Amino acid sequence: MALVLSSGRISDCHRRWSTRMAKPTEPARRVSLHAVAAQAQVAVSTVSRFLNGSLQLTRETEERVVRAMQEVGYEASGRSARPSARPRGVLALIVPQIGNPYFSRIADRFVSAVESSGYQALIASTSSHARKQNDYVDMLREHGIGGLVYVGNFSSNAALSALIATGLPVVLLDEALASDPPVDAVLVDDYSGGYQATAYLASLGHRHIALLTGPAALRSVQERRRGWTDALTRADIDLTAQLEVNGSFTEDFGTAALTRLLSADPAPTAVFAASDTIALGLMTGARNLSVRIPEDLSVVGFDDIPAASYVHPRLTTVRTPLDAMSDSAVTVLIDRIEHPDRKPCTSITPVTLIVGGTTSSRLLTTGRD
Repeated sequence: MALVLSSGRISDCHRRWSTRMAKPTEPARRVSLHAVAAQAQVAVSTVSRFLNGSLQLTRETEERVVRAMQEVGYEASGRSARPSARPRGVLALIVPQIGNPYFSRIADRFVSAVESSGYQALIASTSSHARKQNDYVDMLREHGIGGLVYVGNFSSNAALSALIATGLPVVLLDEALASDPPVDAVLVDDYSGGYQATAYLASLGHRHIALLTGPAALRSVQERRRGWTDALTRADIDLTAQLEVNGSFTEDFGTAALTRLLSADPAPTAVFAASDTIALGLMTGARNLSVRIPEDLSVVGFDDIPAASYVHPRLTTVRTPLDAMSDSAVTVLIDRIEHPDRKPCTSITPVTLIVGGTTSSRLLTTGRD
């Protein structure tokens, strides 16, 4: 199992709490957590999870809870006291592939945002294996993390659903899961991205615009496809004459898909690739088969990963603000830690079309229909 532990600061709250609670010498009265919560003006669950080590509080809230415990005469028992061996202030990130530029950018920004907030970051890569996604969730739960940002590429995760149900702070980033209980999420405006990409190609005069995308069960894939179909309909383009190919978000899929595009009747003059990785693979295949981009085939990607600006011509793509999304996910996670009883929220991150050199007007191409 590949785990990356970043260098960060673990809070000294446990040490301060232990020092303060060591003062009373007389046996404490049997006072309930409800009394402590009422005195501190926080939820009972906040006090309970703080004592068992699963909740990181702000300095002000922690001091209020500790002061309330002293004022009402509550003494933590061995069962409710914080285990000294359990990590404190650790926020974890699970991603499908740390080697994928899209996910590695998320991971880099996650570490920066977490550490600047005074926590320690822990990153796990599942290599896109469904079983590993469940295994990592179980393992991180056993290690008592303070919260989790989860980036998956499957439509469900039973272990994650069970973890959310326990009350551990969790934020879904980039991809929603259909089977989860209500949970915080930071998602991409996939529909708008799919619509912008396709509408732009239609505005250039293309009438046969193929869609290359990932697994059909994913929400992001469904939303990008919906944007594609709506843009085609708005441009009065026949949906039945369009080619749609589902695969994986990999360069290999993009490279292999080119043969399918070229053999189609009618062959597309443009492609909306629902990820830059697919688009870059498609461009590699085009070079191998002497297909000119954009003269023979216009290509639009999705994500605007760094490699999109390195290739020649520069890839036209939909920019996803990964840094802003990662920052937002960490902010939402910490807010959930500090306010465990608030209702879950979902934020949709806007996207922008970035025009590069892989698209051209249909009037300037070879005349191929």
